[in-house]
Amino acid sequence: MRLTIILACGALTACTTGDVSVPSDPILYQVPPPSASSSGGGDFTSTIENALGGEGVVNPGAPPVNQAGTPLDADTLNLTLYTIEQQKVDARIAEQQLAQARSQLVIVQPRSVPRAQAGVNIALYAQQTDNAVGERVYARNRSLSAGGACGRYASADEAQRAFLAAGGPGDDPRNLDPDGDGFACGWDPTPYRRLRL
Repeated sequence: MRLTIILACGALTACTTGDVSVPSDPILYQVPPPSASSSGGGDFTSTIENALGGEGVVNPGAPPVNQAGTPLDADTLNLTLYTIEQQKVDARIAEQQLAQARSQLVIVQPRSVPRAQAGVNIALYAQQTDNAVGERVYARNRSLSAGGACGRYASADEAQRAFLAAGGPGDDPRNLDPDGDGFACGWDPTPYRRLRL
């Protein structure tokens, strides 16, 4: 048994002749992961060439560093500089968008609200009716047409208010409702019927 141990030690001693050498350059041991250059880790080849070129003393315990100041073997990146620059860019873009929005701003000057005739509420009238536009409900003189009479009003709402104020829907002295549906000049009660009063 002792003989076997002595022979094994002798064989190991024969293997360690001066032919095998271990490099003393620490840079060769600190190879960055393959993702280092693609994730912003810098140029690995130039870093090794700079370190081997004798620029300063290389600390064997320190990992190689690229020009951005991040170690090549670190899996993290220092994004502080990028973040600050990106914030500056974002702030400039936001200022430009704000200036553009301010240039497109339209200020509407207030105007007086049109006055409704006292006692006439076309929304309430629409809620109280259920007939369709054009459906005859009231007797009218069929020979008259509302074409000329309706031209005096700026809108159908205004014509409906005047129609109700003049005695409509039962009477139509201004000839605003020749079809007898109770709606002057083609006024449509549908939007007012949807309101919750």
